[in-house]
Amino acid sequence: MAEIEVRNNLGDFRIELVEAEGCFTVTIDSYNGDSKEVIVPDNIGGIPVTVIGEMAFIKNESLTNVIFPESLVTIETSAFEGCTNLSCINLPEGLVEIGSFAFENCISLAEIKLPQSLVTIEYSTFKNCEKLTKITIPKNTVEIAILAFDNCNNLKEIAVDEQNTYFSSENGVLFDKNRTTLIFYPQAKEGEYTIPDSVNTIYSCAFSNNTIGLTGLSFPKNLININSLENCEKLTNFTVNENSKYFLSMDGVLFEKDKEGKVEKLICYPQGKKSTNYSVPDCVRWIRYYAFYNCKNLTSIILPEGLEHIEYGAFYRCEGLSELTLPMSLEYISEGAFRECPNLKTITLSRNTKMGHKALDGFSGELIYHELEI
Repeated sequence: MAEIEVRNNLGDFRIELVEAEGCFTVTIDSYNGDSKEVIVPDNIGGIPVTVIGEMAFIKNESLTNVIFPESLVTIETSAFEGCTNLSCINLPEGLVEIGSFAFENCISLAEIKLPQSLVTIEYSTFKNCEKLTKITIPKNTVEIAILAFDNCNNLKEIAVDEQNTYFSSENGVLFDKNRTTLIFYPQAKEGEYTIPDSVNTIYSCAFSNNTIGLTGLSFPKNLININSLENCEKLTNFTVNENSKYFLSMDGVLFEKDKEGKVEKLICYPQGKKSTNYSVPDCVRWIRYYAFYNCKNLTSIILPEGLEHIEYGAFYRCEGLSELTLPMSLEYISEGAFRECPNLKTITLSRNTKMGHKALDGFSGELIYHELEI
């Protein structure tokens, strides 16, 4: 790889010449100017510009608009991350891939048109683009990584080109083509939502960080997989189809059944539920990761004898808790179970309870051991 000397009209760019199988292309390695509008050249010395390199424009707060070349194929990781005044971009046909974090924290980006040629949208590509209200997935897109649109708090709709063979949309919600997997629920959609009967899997983080609109969530009977549901601040209630083999709702709280149909795990307590006290049912053996995440209204949680395992982050940010008694039956506490519980002064537990790495990370209160040990 050899660096090309930049001429006067490209004085703010650092560029690199890339050779692959005898063909040469140019990568924009970095931009050091302070112009509000930047025109990326189509070619340099007749060699096409095909790549906006990793972190090329990162945290450029002067930038408001970019004119991209028709030759562009790839926008790499964090290329425009933190360009807080970038407000509108028109990506060219021929663009194939947008890398991870490419437009993360572009908080002024209100409109973006994705080209039909786009194949891949990587992890957290548009994270924290809080002014985006709608995204249309092009016909050739085959990969959308998790958290691609995370914390887009004004995003109300994800549409999909009808010719796309991998993805589909219904009422603004993103699914796979057959609508058996729910991929992403827009974070500004308001009210209660009933997941279609065709869905059997919920994509990781599909509902995470829904801090504005979602108030109730109903699960279908054929669902076999539910991933993280943390940080849905307005969510007050879960319901589950009565014929579900795997899940159950009791008093609006979501549970998982074992192979015999008995309740085994507490999956999620609705973050927006107004109750201040909660008693975990006696049948529960596991409390799943982030089960009580950010449940600030709770001041008292009673855990049953028979509980065996508390997974990581289970009580993360339960700011209302001042004390917690862990049952004698508890065998294991995972990492960060009580992190950011500033008012939690005492935890009572058995000396026989084992703790994972950093199980008490963030807890600065007093440990009290049961007087009678098993």
